[in-house]
Amino acid sequence: MFDDALKQAKKASSKTNKQKVEKVSEIQPKTRKSTGKRNDPDFKQVGAYIRKDTYLKIQRLLLEQPDKDFSELVEELLTDYLNKQLIK
Repeated sequence: MFDDALKQAKKASSKTNKQKVEKVSEIQPKTRKSTGKRNDPDFKQVGAYIRKDTYLKIQRLLLEQPDKDFSELVEELLTDYLNKQLIK
C-alpha cells in the first residue's frame, strides 16, 4: 500500500527534476560586448603595496572627483614620473 504511494511519488519527482534540467539547459547565457580596461589590450593590470592610510585618503579624495578613478590617478602619476626621468 505505502510502497505504491512511494513509487508514484518518486516517479513524479523524477519527472519534475527532468523538466527542470531541460528548462535550465534551454536557457542561453547572455552575451555582452567586452568593455572596460580589463578587456582592453592597451591596459595591463598590476599590483602594488601602499600604506592603508594613504589608500583611504586617496579614496576619500577620489569620491569628490567622480570623473577620475584610482587607475587614472596612478596612470597620471606614473606618466609624470616617466616624463621627469626622461628629461634628466
